[in-house]
Amino acid sequence: MRLHVAFHPSLLLTGALDPAPVDRPQVCVVVDVLRASTSLVTLVERGADGVYIAPSVAVARARKGELPRVVMAGEEGGLAPEGFDYGNSPVELAAAEIRGRPVIFVTTNGTAAIRAVAGLGPVLIGAMRNGAAAAAEAFRLARAAGSDVTLVCAGREGGFGLDDAYCAGYLTSRLLEHGPFDLTDGAEAALLLYRSEPDTLAVFLRAAAGRNIVRLGLQADVSYCARRDCSSVVPTVGRELRLVEETVPGERRQ
Repeated sequence: MRLHVAFHPSLLLTGALDPAPVDRPQVCVVVDVLRASTSLVTLVERGADGVYIAPSVAVARARKGELPRVVMAGEEGGLAPEGFDYGNSPVELAAAEIRGRPVIFVTTNGTAAIRAVAGLGPVLIGAMRNGAAAAAEAFRLARAAGSDVTLVCAGREGGFGLDDAYCAGYLTSRLLEHGPFDLTDGAEAALLLYRSEPDTLAVFLRAAAGRNIVRLGLQADVSYCARRDCSSVVPTVGRELRLVEETVPGERRQ
């Protein structure tokens, strides 16, 4: 099995000596550790009755009336959009009253990454908090199907994100505990990054995403996201997570 880390969804091509088509079936693990993937793990832990991944804040608002007792959560510019119940703060969501209620969720980078790879095969959500569980599930699915595993980093502003790359390195280390993989350069790089610094919180506080969260006064979120293997929940598209259609009700397709 091949194990690839794409540092952004646009980098699904492995750059390997033996190339494979970008649209080949594969198990994808989406990582937006600060904070969307951690928030999704938390939402599922809190008993949300389905998390609906929206393509934009506008579509999320338009769909609000279609789900009874719906909770709106997510971020725009790092903070909760106007009219949303919660932001993209996993600390806030960990105390939220959402059991048995559907959640519409949208963020700048994480939900876009989920939607970008939704057609390639199983899509799981990975973070530091569920790293061991996510790796075990990805390995199980890949071995059963004879497919590859790709860790897809959401990145930041269309580019590389230190926090996601570090988390992908951690997930790579966990996957290697289950069996041998043919590592691409992306996987090798992520693994080297992870092994270079044992202090996850220190890395996250140095990353641009972490510094922005601190600037917003939400440093507790960074600490929460840095904890390892404290959750067995692995949110999966088609199971706990569902994709909201792109079109707004009443909007014409062009």
